[in-house]
Amino acid sequence: MDAVLAAQRSHRFGEIELPVTIARAIEKMGFTAPTEVQDRAIGPLRAGKDLIGQAQTGTGKTAAFGIPIVEKVDPSGRFVQALVLTPTRELCVQVTEEIRRIGVFRNVAAVAIYGGSSMDRQVTALKRGVPVVVGTPGRVLDLIRRGELRLDRVHTVILDEADRMLDMGFIVDVETILSRCPRNRQTALFSATMPYAILRICDRFMDKQAEHIIVRPEMRTVETVRQLVYFVAEQDKVAALTELTDQYGFDRLLVFRHTQIGVDRLTAILARKGRNVAALHGGLSQRERDKTLADFRSGKIQFLVATNVASRGLDITDLPFVLNYDIPEDADTYVHRVGRTARAGREGTAITLVGEWDLDAWEQIRKEVGVEVEEGELKLYNRS
Repeated sequence: MDAVLAAQRSHRFGEIELPVTIARAIEKMGFTAPTEVQDRAIGPLRAGKDLIGQAQTGTGKTAAFGIPIVEKVDPSGRFVQALVLTPTRELCVQVTEEIRRIGVFRNVAAVAIYGGSSMDRQVTALKRGVPVVVGTPGRVLDLIRRGELRLDRVHTVILDEADRMLDMGFIVDVETILSRCPRNRQTALFSATMPYAILRICDRFMDKQAEHIIVRPEMRTVETVRQLVYFVAEQDKVAALTELTDQYGFDRLLVFRHTQIGVDRLTAILARKGRNVAALHGGLSQRERDKTLADFRSGKIQFLVATNVASRGLDITDLPFVLNYDIPEDADTYVHRVGRTARAGREGTAITLVGEWDLDAWEQIRKEVGVEVEEGELKLYNRS
């Protein structure tokens, strides 16, 4: 591999031989040293390789793929050359703005395409001709089917926060969009976790020689979080949650489950038991999710049962309790879930229920996180 593109750690962006226009933009943005994901991803992406990157939010992923995109596109081309898919409108706008800033001195235009906003305005922008489109899967697919968005000349596709797109129910749309793009495109996928459905996309739509990088954050949970584990048979988890509610007197509790179906089932059970409860997952509209979060923040809702869509980006400074009804997929997810409590220096309690089939997975998480988790006991008088 060219020495310029080698994955050795660069201490400053000046050590990466970027075009002058991009180097000026990076300097203007205040970037001096590349983050780990930037250092390891920019080279392979500039070299035209497919890339699978496991990295959390806040690690600098946008610039990692934004710099190669801006370098590769033809600013004068009045057709879509690069497509970035994001799970939410908020991230869509954020990514679009950063790509525009990186491309400011190359005059690279980028447009954000997402639901809940004027489609006419977005169509007008597409008809003017833009080299970079950033969009949410639903709106992008809608515009493709209407004939307003053509992808036949796209050379780069980025899937950003792929696991969140899976969690929000967009994965079929993503697969359809990828099938509409040229076969000889470059594809990069970034995801905090790598569940089976994401690995399947990598296998189906990416080069077998794709570069793999893993950027792990420090496995550290907040010191002010009291962490407890209860070993409970799967069929006794509802009874365990009832007993824990009596024991701790949860005024507000965030409960995590793996799937939308699991969230809806537990929400219905708790509602029948008279709990003030709501569900939060990707099957809800943006307006419904916003209202649910507002009601939870204000205290109108006592229990919020959520998928991982809430574990990133959910910031409630005085949330006292979180509970893993299903154990997290991995240590990264555990740290993020636990981090939803004890915000801004406050104290909090994180409880994990571990079923009989999860013992090995839990032991692996505990070892990777590297903290002692207090083991609690339950009487489970009421197993109904």
